[in-house]
Amino acid sequence: MKRLLISHVADEDGITPVILANLVFKDIDKLLLEPTEVDSNLLENIDKYDEIHITDLNVSEELAKRIDENPEWKKKIKIFDHHKSNLGLNRYDFITVIDDGENRKESGTSIYYNYLLGISDNEILHKQVTKDFVNEVRLIDTYDFKNKEDERAKNLDLLFSILGRENYINYFTKYLEENDEFKYREEEMFLIKLEQDKVDNYIAQKLKEMFRVKIDNNNVGLVFAERYRSQLGNKICEKFDDLDYAVIISISKSISFRGKDKLDLSVIAKDFGGGGHKNASGAPLPKDLLEKVSKLIFPNIEFEKEKEEE
Repeated sequence: MKRLLISHVADEDGITPVILANLVFKDIDKLLLEPTEVDSNLLENIDKYDEIHITDLNVSEELAKRIDENPEWKKKIKIFDHHKSNLGLNRYDFITVIDDGENRKESGTSIYYNYLLGISDNEILHKQVTKDFVNEVRLIDTYDFKNKEDERAKNLDLLFSILGRENYINYFTKYLEENDEFKYREEEMFLIKLEQDKVDNYIAQKLKEMFRVKIDNNNVGLVFAERYRSQLGNKICEKFDDLDYAVIISISKSISFRGKDKLDLSVIAKDFGGGGHKNASGAPLPKDLLEKVSKLIFPNIEFEKEKEEE
């Protein structure tokens, strides 16, 4: 059986399903995407595979309806999502969206893990170290650790920043294979401490660069940042209680919205073509943003026209 996993490229919650899928399926292809890339990539691959899993992402309402009306497509696709803005897609039986589970927030990883537990007797999948690892990913992605002060989850986020996607997959695949307990060694804690110092210095600088602005009569802290956007956004909300939410713009990636229970940011992000959760959402950048910025800096700039395909 040919299988494909499509997951979110941005963070641990999108990358960890790759590790879990590798444990259960001997041969499964992977695509790591941004939310705006899901529809086109799924349509390109939907007839090439017997089974397709989508984690921490979802399809558009239009594509969901097309899949629902196509029996061949419908039986091969399973979607595992946790974004509040996509709860309405639960009406399609091939889509599972869980924001609040039983007394806890769920993540794409935790929902997918529970599905795999039900279909596989893989020994590593059922180990306590794997259960703990999945929970740490859930905590950091949902910021549930803010209520439990789970330093281990915060440290996992720092390790992800250090390792990057591929090294994270390889490192923790081996970690789950070789360990029975989830804990950090001395050398890992040394790296975590170095990364935490970098984060603290970066955030301190970005706080100085933050603009206070009004957006639709809301008080907003706006800052341009390419790294540590979740940590930065949450720090802004903690430090400046008078702000309704924070906006972090990565000029090369996307827009992040962060809040502290004052507004539903999934609704705000939807107005900009995005979505997510109440206190953590995102949206894509305008397609012509880089061109506009370039023209602002260089008023006389001329862009070469794309060569027509022969």
